[in-house]
Amino acid sequence: MSDAGEAAQNLFESYNDKISSVAPGAVGIQLALMVGVGLAALCAFSVLRPNNSVVYQPKVKYASDEKRPPKIGKGLFDWVNPVFRTTEQEMLSTIGLDSVTYLRFLRMCTYMFLVIAGLTCAILIPIDVTYNLKYVDSGDRNYLLMLTLSKVGKNWLWAHVVATYVLTLVVFYFVWVNYAAIVRLRWQWFRSPAYQDMLYARSLMITQVNKQFQTDAALQGLLASLNIPYPTTAVHIGRRVGALPALIEKHNETVAELEHVLTTYFKNPNKIGARPTKRIGGWMGLGGQKVDAIDYLTEKIKRLEERVELARHQIHERKAENYGFASFESVPYAHIVAKTLLGKRRHNAQFELAPQPSDLIWQNLNMSNAARGKNKFFGSILLILLCGFYIIPLVAVSLLANLAALSAYVGFIDRWINNYPWLFSAFIGVVPPVLTLVLQMILPMIIRWIASLQGATTHSQSDRIVTARYSAFLFITQFIIFSLLGVVVQIISKVVLEVQGNKSTSEILKYLSTIPDQLQSTYMYQSNYWLTVFPLRGASACFDLAQVISLFLVWSKKHLFGRTPREIREATKPPFFDFPVYYSNSLLLVVVALVYAPLAPLVALFGMIAFAISYWVGKYNLMYVAVPRSETGGRLWNVAINRVLMSLILMHLFMAASMGLQTNWYYAIALAPPAISVPLYKILLDRKFKDKFRWYIPSDAEMAEVHMHHADARKNRLGKRFGHDALSEPLFTPMLHKSVQHLLPTIYNGRIGQGEAKLEGQTVDQHTAGGLTFAMIDAHNLEVDRGAYLRQRDEDEATVTTAAALGHHRRGPGSVAGSSAFGGAGDDDYFSARRAEYLKTGASRSTTPFNPGTPEELPFELQRMPTFDGGAVTPGGDALYSSANASTEHLIGAAAGAAYPPSYGSPRAGHRANLSTASFGSVGGQGVYGEYGTPSRRQSVEMMQYVAGPPAPAAGGRAVPQRQHTAGSFGGSPAMGGGEWQPQPQHAPRRSIDSGRSLGGGVMYPPGAGAPRYASPPQSQSPGAFQETLAYPVPAPRGGPTQYSPLQPMESSEHLPQGGAPSRLPGMGLPPGAGPARR
Repeated sequence: MSDAGEAAQNLFESYNDKISSVAPGAVGIQLALMVGVGLAALCAFSVLRPNNSVVYQPKVKYASDEKRPPKIGKGLFDWVNPVFRTTEQEMLSTIGLDSVTYLRFLRMCTYMFLVIAGLTCAILIPIDVTYNLKYVDSGDRNYLLMLTLSKVGKNWLWAHVVATYVLTLVVFYFVWVNYAAIVRLRWQWFRSPAYQDMLYARSLMITQVNKQFQTDAALQGLLASLNIPYPTTAVHIGRRVGALPALIEKHNETVAELEHVLTTYFKNPNKIGARPTKRIGGWMGLGGQKVDAIDYLTEKIKRLEERVELARHQIHERKAENYGFASFESVPYAHIVAKTLLGKRRHNAQFELAPQPSDLIWQNLNMSNAARGKNKFFGSILLILLCGFYIIPLVAVSLLANLAALSAYVGFIDRWINNYPWLFSAFIGVVPPVLTLVLQMILPMIIRWIASLQGATTHSQSDRIVTARYSAFLFITQFIIFSLLGVVVQIISKVVLEVQGNKSTSEILKYLSTIPDQLQSTYMYQSNYWLTVFPLRGASACFDLAQVISLFLVWSKKHLFGRTPREIREATKPPFFDFPVYYSNSLLLVVVALVYAPLAPLVALFGMIAFAISYWVGKYNLMYVAVPRSETGGRLWNVAINRVLMSLILMHLFMAASMGLQTNWYYAIALAPPAISVPLYKILLDRKFKDKFRWYIPSDAEMAEVHMHHADARKNRLGKRFGHDALSEPLFTPMLHKSVQHLLPTIYNGRIGQGEAKLEGQTVDQHTAGGLTFAMIDAHNLEVDRGAYLRQRDEDEATVTTAAALGHHRRGPGSVAGSSAFGGAGDDDYFSARRAEYLKTGASRSTTPFNPGTPEELPFELQRMPTFDGGAVTPGGDALYSSANASTEHLIGAAAGAAYPPSYGSPRAGHRANLSTASFGSVGGQGVYGEYGTPSRRQSVEMMQYVAGPPAPAAGGRAVPQRQHTAGSFGGSPAMGGGEWQPQPQHAPRRSIDSGRSLGGGVMYPPGAGAPRYASPPQSQSPGAFQETLAYPVPAPRGGPTQYSPLQPMESSEHLPQGGAPSRLPGMGLPPGAGPARR
């Protein structure tokens, strides 16, 4: 071997020796240091929490009554018991499903890696240690590398291959069980009043609307052309707001700047300095004109206020936008329509479920598809460039983590290692991971800005994009590139030595062929680095709990610059929990822990500890401190699980690479089956849970209990809730501390007006000076008003479209008496109990089947029952021809006139029972969602006679032939066969609400059907025997109470037809009268 070759060999042997001696010490020092830091943070939190409730438990003050967390005592450790005892069901009703989903993900990872670490540490570590003691020289051993696959060979590797199979099954099990639990939680959330009563939950957002449909009426016509079988209650097209949002933002920024200038100026009231100045028109403080800051900002605010008011008054004169919204009567209706229209376009329009209004990114709603595609292209280029630039500081961090490789070239590093080994170990154990953490802090903001630039329409969509890209970014930069950089450093060093030794090109290329072996040894050595990262993650979680950095920043700003009342108010509000960042950091740990689980089991053990700490700290923060920006029902779960499965494939690839490099590449084929099983498992997972996770399409029986909303159009709910924020957002009023109000005359000449006004729910003094109105905030009013905060969060009663004005909720799923708002343990058995009661006592809620004491105790099936006295038509006999998607406002209070069996009530006015979701085979019915729905109601055999009943009377009293419609014939469209509704390609004009005409019969007919779907009652003078004994509501004069006819206690059902199979009406999933309740 040449001198250069010997030098290179000696260099790398020295490098490995130094790494072997340094790594255990570095891991031990980092672990001890981070344990100490974490315990110190917990102690600081316990001491500071009792006297700083605004910082450590703001949700106790600001949460609504039903979402207020358990109170905590003043003791140092009184916070432990509520955090450990609060169950998932209790958290669901207080912190929301997004938070519960994140905590379940952390808990899943904790238990999953507990099992993985238990298996690998108990089985693989003894095998690795035994092999090293038996076959590896004592001089080549490393206390940490002995616990890894690094030097294991021969047939001993098959134990790790078998372990990979077992670990794959463990991950499959935990993902499946937790996915099923999340779906159950989502359906519990879907059924809760917190979701059912929200307008956005039963609304569609329509984007890319062509110009000819950019009016409310035209948008209604567009929906009518789709043959949607459910009526819309209101439609709203967006209005162009022009520069109004920018004007409001600029105004509010100017107000905040003026407040900051005045607060700094009045910081020492006893010693007022020179008036502050401001430079305008310059660049980075150079050039421009210097002006009086107070006068300039005051005039600027007044000009902006005038422009904002003018723009708001002219908003109705502006053109419409290319987006709009449509609301439906119930939540399932909106979900069925959104699922059916997913990915389909009608006249270029795109349909999706509407998000919360506060979740919308308004400036991106009107972005065209062409502009969005262009922005996505350039945004992708920016991401690639960002990844490239990020490698530069990452190289520095990698060099710091591999300083031992430079000791041959840098003399002081060699002396440092030899003379102060423990100090060197502490440096490479602490500094590189800390710098890595700092470099990550700014990345999410850049990625979120790129996502907004690319056209994300909601903050929740942006969060999903940030989670996916940021987690991928962390994996590529922190795991792949970071590991490769260590190999590159070694390769470059050895190639330089080979060149200096005048080695031939063939010899250099021969050396380069050994790169894969070096790569394998490098990522095994990198496992020691990750053993220093996991303790840092646990300690940083404790720092989140103590909020030491936040307290320091607040203290320094208060004493150096002063804090404005607005800044203090904003600081008292619960902060937003940045789910994308926390998910991404957790997913990076999942990737590392899974990849190293069969290679270096200690990494999985450290990962389990880090996840356990993150879970308990995150639980406290989400219960008492932070809130989600907007509730999405745990939509980030899908993103997280997809990354977990991708991590599983990477585990297989790394294990296959280790197998091939240390034995034979043919043996690596043994890792193909588990790798192939992952995409197959993903397909099975999607088929089982994807639709259930995304859509709320309940069973027929549950659909009958869903609350119906009618007054959207009359009360302009849709326009108010989905109007642009700029139309209703109040402008900032300048705020100052009341202690400096006597100083206002010193900066503003003239008379100072005084008075009182309401500001964000609080009564404050106001002073008018310089043409501006200042709110003078007293020291005890520096916190945000709770009611104003809840209105801003859409959590107060005024912003929720509840059924309070229309009647109370019917007891049903999620609202069973005695249960929480999100349902209790007995919710799933609700319909089963109702069915058992029905089979036991008949159609009654009382103990005796047909002896209710009051009208309120009438059985559900018998309330609102029409009857025919002496052959007369049912009260309220007229009906309207109406479009399938027209608003039902004009039907409120009307009564249907079709005959129904005595065991069912008539459908509520305007309800189309014949258009149940069960007729759309792919989107509704118990067969699809039975596991998460409720048991279907028993269908009565008596329905047969009403299907084939006598023909309906025509306008002149003659009977017309009855035509029965099926799901394939609704709206006269033969294209809808097969039992599944599809949007129609042809335009089907519908009759508007106002043009409906009254006809006899009192039943709703689909337009174009030509004949009623059900037979109306016969115009006979001989009264039916059974109708005389049934209780039914008799419409009283307008404004009077409903009256009930008596119910005979000896009612018999012998007159009903016997035998025959239970049947449904054609195209129906519900019997008449079992449809959704209308208030």
